[in-house]
Amino acid sequence: MRDIIPELRRWRLRGETDIVLATILETRGSSLRPPGTRMGAVGTGGSEAVRGSEAVVGTAEMQVAGSVSSGCVDGDVIAEMEAVLNGSSIRHLSYGISDEQAWGVGLSCGGAIDVFVERWTELHDALMDEVEAKRAVGFATRTGGSEAVRSEAVRSEAVVAMGERHLLHRADGTTLGTLGDSDLDGQVLMEMATVWPGPHAQRRAYSQGEVFIEVIPPPPVLLVFGATDIGVALSKIGKASGFEVIVSDARRTFAQAERFPDAEMRFGWPQDSFTPQDLGPGCAVVVLFHDPKFDIPALSLALRSEAFYIGFLGSRKTQADRRAELLQEGFGESDLARIHGPVGLDIGGKTPALIALSIMAEVVTVQHRKSGGMLRDREPSR
Repeated sequence: MRDIIPELRRWRLRGETDIVLATILETRGSSLRPPGTRMGAVGTGGSEAVRGSEAVVGTAEMQVAGSVSSGCVDGDVIAEMEAVLNGSSIRHLSYGISDEQAWGVGLSCGGAIDVFVERWTELHDALMDEVEAKRAVGFATRTGGSEAVRSEAVRSEAVVAMGERHLLHRADGTTLGTLGDSDLDGQVLMEMATVWPGPHAQRRAYSQGEVFIEVIPPPPVLLVFGATDIGVALSKIGKASGFEVIVSDARRTFAQAERFPDAEMRFGWPQDSFTPQDLGPGCAVVVLFHDPKFDIPALSLALRSEAFYIGFLGSRKTQADRRAELLQEGFGESDLARIHGPVGLDIGGKTPALIALSIMAEVVTVQHRKSGGMLRDREPSR
């Protein structure tokens, strides 16, 4: 949801209320977008042709934000969103590829997705507030009831009208909304607790019906030690990759905010600017100084933290020298095994931009527990 919040916020600030959301509930096989991906649409009236991000479906002009498929079924989903916007009930949509669908709407990638379409509610406002504030938040959507509830469209509409389709749980422990059943609320809150602080997005079946449960964590943090030319490029790529970027350096000549418009600047020595507790499990640390008087304090700090990634720029000789110093400071071999150095994936780049790209690729690879190999060599999904 984070990627479409700027557009959603813009719509809400100008007083728009006719907003519809389409959410991926489940994927099977190959799919470009994961569960929890959202597309938003707002009705603006008129009947102009498609221009830019404005898409016309039927007789109503709509502004659209995001995508659930990178194009192949978005047009059909937008048509369903228009139907909900015009007063229809919620929509449960399934898209795949089969012989029957080969000439119609389907996923060309060969996978399948289930999509839920609904109108915007006050709890979506609250969800947007929490995500914008960079706080972990749990959000549950009742996507279906028991067979009795599924067969009664009137009851389904009543659930929406009474605000009994969503449950939001904040990091401070407060809860808003309800799924229409106190026992179901309790079960879902317990599920959220087991996967907190996320990320998590999964459809679950309960005796009371189906619920889509999300736990959205704060954005990951990329902490770059060393305001170098590589750091400039890395801050831009990190921001584009969805990370909050912090650049730290004790050298005034390098630590100039105008060089890093996409990052928060911290001036000072590593040990003076941060504590290990500041570097949580959602933090990736990259050390670019190439100077032992800065490298060792930065690496020591990172090794004492819960950072999920520690990368260190330098040749194999430099790596060996720094590791020897860290061993003398009391770190063990198992500690040093956390350091990715020489840093980055082997993509052959030598320029600052390409070195930064290789570093960010390794960060994301470690974040998602992948091997970093070529997709063509991966076993196909089943």
